[in-house]
Amino acid sequence: RVIDKAITTIMLTIASIVAIVAVANAVLPSVGRTSGALISASGVVQDRISSQIEIVHATGQNANPTATVWAKNIGSSAVDPLSRVDVFFGPTGSFQRIPQGTAGCAAPCWEYTLENGTSTWEQTSTLRITIHNSSNLATGTTYYVKVVTQNGITDSKFFTV
Repeated sequence: RVIDKAITTIMLTIASIVAIVAVANAVLPSVGRTSGALISASGVVQDRISSQIEIVHATGQNANPTATVWAKNIGSSAVDPLSRVDVFFGPTGSFQRIPQGTAGCAAPCWEYTLENGTSTWEQTSTLRITIHNSSNLATGTTYYVKVVTQNGITDSKFFTV
C-alpha cells in the first residue's frame, strides 16, 4: 500500500509537470506575439501623440484658380515624408482629394514650399501649400481645405473668397 501510494504520487507529479509544460508551450508563443503587437501599437500611439499640425491661414482670389494654405507643425516630431501628406480641397460639400504635384503641375494638384525648414516638415516649421484648382475661385463661395499627415493627424479650415 505504501509503495502504491508512492507510485501514485510520483505518477501524479509527472503528469502535473507534463501538463504544466504543455500549457507553457501553448501560452508562451501567444504572449510573445501579444507583447510584439503591444510594442508596435505603443510606437504608433507615441507617433500620433507627438504629431500635431495647425492650418494657420487659407486664402484665394476671385477669378483665380490658385488657393494658398499655410500649415504649421506644432507637434514635437517631424512630418516625413511630405509625399505622403494628403490635401483635400473644394467648395463646401464638394471637396475632393487633390494629388500632390511638382512646380508647375497641371490642375488639380498641389505643391509645397517649406517656409522655414529643410527637406522635412520639422517642429515649428510652416508649410506653404499652393493648390492649383481646375476652375477659378469665386467671390462669396466658401471653400474647405483639409491637410492629413501620413499618420492620420489632420486639421481643416473653411475660408471664403
